[in-house]
Amino acid sequence: MAVGRWKKTEGDIVNGTWFALLLYCFILWAGVRRENRPRVSENLLIGKRISVITSLIYSFMNDLTCNHKKVVIPSYAKINLTLDVGDLRPDGYHEISSVLQTVSLADTLILTRLPKGIAVSCSSPGVPDGRENLAYRALAEIEHLLPGGIQVEISKRVPSAAGLGGGSSNAAAALTGANMLYNFPLTDEQLLTAAAQVGSDVPFFILGGTAHISGRGEKVTPVPQLPRFWVVLVKPTFDVSTAEIYGLYQKKGDNLYTPRILRALEKGDLEGILSSLGNDLEEVTVGLHPEIAALKEQLLELGALVAVMAGSGPTVYGVFAGHKEAFQAGMKLQEAAGVDVFVCRTLSAGEVSKEERNG
Repeated sequence: MAVGRWKKTEGDIVNGTWFALLLYCFILWAGVRRENRPRVSENLLIGKRISVITSLIYSFMNDLTCNHKKVVIPSYAKINLTLDVGDLRPDGYHEISSVLQTVSLADTLILTRLPKGIAVSCSSPGVPDGRENLAYRALAEIEHLLPGGIQVEISKRVPSAAGLGGGSSNAAAALTGANMLYNFPLTDEQLLTAAAQVGSDVPFFILGGTAHISGRGEKVTPVPQLPRFWVVLVKPTFDVSTAEIYGLYQKKGDNLYTPRILRALEKGDLEGILSSLGNDLEEVTVGLHPEIAALKEQLLELGALVAVMAGSGPTVYGVFAGHKEAFQAGMKLQEAAGVDVFVCRTLSAGEVSKEERNG
């Protein structure tokens, strides 16, 4: 869901209906006016126009008027294009500045209505059900604002404890999906407020795409969207503790990644964007697990334009110019024992919103 979504009203429905019907008539008129074409070609052209515009009208009206009883929504992973870690704050969190990017690797959430209450389940080992799940905690923040209860079933593809934000993304998708399920009773501001209560990076997943986060991660600012790249994610079978990695981190100097990539994004400078990628926590995690450095080298040898660790690790990602190059690298890496490999692509905020609405 993108921030800025309008709320449906009866006036929207009526106005949308008239607009769609007028557009339909115009297309028919435009088709029959063009009499210089051969008749067969003209009929085919009109038929295609009618088919397309009819589909658009049904889709448009269904989106305006439907009363969802079930919502199926993707829950996308993220990578850190940059991560600058600052001083420890009084609340126990580090001050951070990071540019996050949504990628197409996703879990799936199925939400259905309950008379009351919240139920969250996940069949994947190691992922808690019920109150211990971040999706449950997110829904508990908005339960009093909804006319009924929510049941959530989570199907996992994003690996846990991998630096990819899987749990936080599930929480944000639960909020977005619940709002869709009950026909958007919550404003974007209410969703973002609830998200910030659950976890530092949950607000980012409400927005998605490319965004700058700051503070402890709860402050989200949209930025120019990253051009499409293909990404190979490589997750070793071991996990790391985010708290441990941050606890071992020693503040670096003034060579910050985030200001540089923000300037490059503003200019649309692809070379500048790629050269700005970096992660302050990488040195700490590599010190504990040297295999991460070896995976980065493998990605670069297989044609990655750049390779960086995601979050606190241990997942490493390589950025590739195209799908073919990424797929071939992924196949090679999959042959190695002890790693999980995922080939995906970057998603803009607009693409995230569209996929959620179509979910």
